[in-house]
Amino acid sequence: MKNFNEIYEKIYRQSGEKLENARKRRVSQIKVSVIIVIAFMILLMVAFKSVSVLIALLPILIFIVIIFSLKGNEYSNIFKKEVISVLVKEYSKTLDYLPQRGLSSSIYDKGMFEGYDRYRSEDLITGVLDGHEINMAEVHTQDESTDSEGHTSTTTVFYGLFAEVKLDREIPTVIRIRRNGLSLFGNKEKIEMDSGEFEKIFNVYAKDKIIAMQLLTADVMQMFIDFKNDNKLTPEFTIYNNNLYIRFEAGDVFEAKLSKKAMDYEVLKKHYDMIHFILRLVEEILKNIKEIEI
Repeated sequence: MKNFNEIYEKIYRQSGEKLENARKRRVSQIKVSVIIVIAFMILLMVAFKSVSVLIALLPILIFIVIIFSLKGNEYSNIFKKEVISVLVKEYSKTLDYLPQRGLSSSIYDKGMFEGYDRYRSEDLITGVLDGHEINMAEVHTQDESTDSEGHTSTTTVFYGLFAEVKLDREIPTVIRIRRNGLSLFGNKEKIEMDSGEFEKIFNVYAKDKIIAMQLLTADVMQMFIDFKNDNKLTPEFTIYNNNLYIRFEAGDVFEAKLSKKAMDYEVLKKHYDMIHFILRLVEEILKNIKEIEI
């Protein structure tokens, strides 16, 4: 496993200039599409001298902008292929990045997070770590509601990175870490942890307190705290049977940011940190599982 600086320097040497040129072309495409639509709107207003006509045609104009913006988006494809794919493979040769694939909703549901009506997943990272199968992907879940007039709207429930890890031993209890303030499972299963700083951020629930405390050591709790402080992301996880599920809300993951330079250090470091945190956490949990008697 290489550290981030080594990976960043390699990607910069190989693809930095190409990526930045693709980003600038993408920005220019969007600017041109906006200028065309604004000019078209002005022409319509002059020709028809009616705002109502403009309002009626506005959905069509917006549609044109969207189609023009999406067409030929080479920057996104280059970014995923030459940045994220390389970052993943350089981090570990045992991992592969498959941007068009995702994780099924049936796998996500096993993490026992909130319910939802709509589910979407992409940007799959899959492979093995010390013989354990690991899958992680972007997941977007939404609630759907219909008002009295029949209008349907959606609300995001979760949008971020989700991972599933196959363990080699079944854990005879369910352990859940959730953001503080979400009392989802009743006080009977809530566990008081040894870290006051951890308690301010997270709630831990488990029927077997001893096993939970053995797995969630001081080192594991500090990893959660450090990741939260460094990346402003709050991890949540579930251990159930012989699987570990972890997620954190991060919005779009592994996507190119047009507002930033193609090789923006902080943006790429955050991508690296998300992957690194999940894999380091898995290593620590696996080590603790080996050390305890169940």
